[in-house]
Amino acid sequence: MVKEEPPSTSKDFQELQRRVSLLIASVQSNSKVVAFMKSPVGQYLDRHPFLTLTLLVFSAVSAVPVGCFLLLVVLTSLAAFLGVILLEDYG
Repeated sequence: MVKEEPPSTSKDFQELQRRVSLLIASVQSNSKVVAFMKSPVGQYLDRHPFLTLTLLVFSAVSAVPVGCFLLLVVLTSLAAFLGVILLEDYG
């Protein structure tokens, strides 16, 4: 009892695949990406895809706690600044 998928689904998938291919091509033709891939670091990461994926995932996952910490630093600094202004005003 395999359910037949409508023909529009395959067309949508082909359109998505075409868009992703265009996006990848535009990224790979970017001058900064080309310059990075010619550098020794880019060549090393190109030869070691598992390390590249690991670094990418680590960077993406660590961005949330680092962002929260920086937000806490900014809010604390703002609160301390406002506190000093208010205390100096009444002092």
